[in-house]
Amino acid sequence: SVTVIGKNKKGKSIKTAGAKVGDDIIVTKTVGLEGTFILINDYEERVKKVLSKEETELGKKLIDKISVLEEGKIGGEFDANSMHDITEGGLLGGLFEVAMASNKGFKIYKDKIPMLDITKKVCKEFQIDPLRLISSGSMLITTGNGEELIKKLNESGIEASIIGTVYENGGILVDDNKEINVEPPKRDELFNIK
Repeated sequence: SVTVIGKNKKGKSIKTAGAKVGDDIIVTKTVGLEGTFILINDYEERVKKVLSKEETELGKKLIDKISVLEEGKIGGEFDANSMHDITEGGLLGGLFEVAMASNKGFKIYKDKIPMLDITKKVCKEFQIDPLRLISSGSMLITTGNGEELIKKLNESGIEASIIGTVYENGGILVDDNKEINVEPPKRDELFNIK
């Protein structure tokens, strides 16, 4: 167990619960970072069937991208409305945590979600949903001015994408122009591998 206590300037903390209707939803880096790293390290022999040696090495280096400290600082200085690191349950788990804490909903677009090819390949091999795979290293940020925040993140070398919008309620994934109602993950996809 560990307890961490930190200090911040009064009124400057950005909470998970601050998302507002109309906010852009931003994801930093790519989803599935930690899950991809875990699968490649724990099942290296199996992933050799679907990944090249170079792709395997790239996957083993993903652990170096696991911190969200820098984007947290930038989002805080930018006065983002909400921030949340994407961990167990992946992108959809993180979105539902922000939505429930903020008493809001979301609509996201599958083709806008940043994801590495190696993540897609290992998830296909293990028959799991990459949108529900542990994604430590990525952060969800909501703000009324997504383009400006992305510019600031990019200036610091952090890739980021606007993937959707905060709505009044519900969870919607748009895939190939089809709106799909999504449910919160019951557990992380790491526990569902086949």
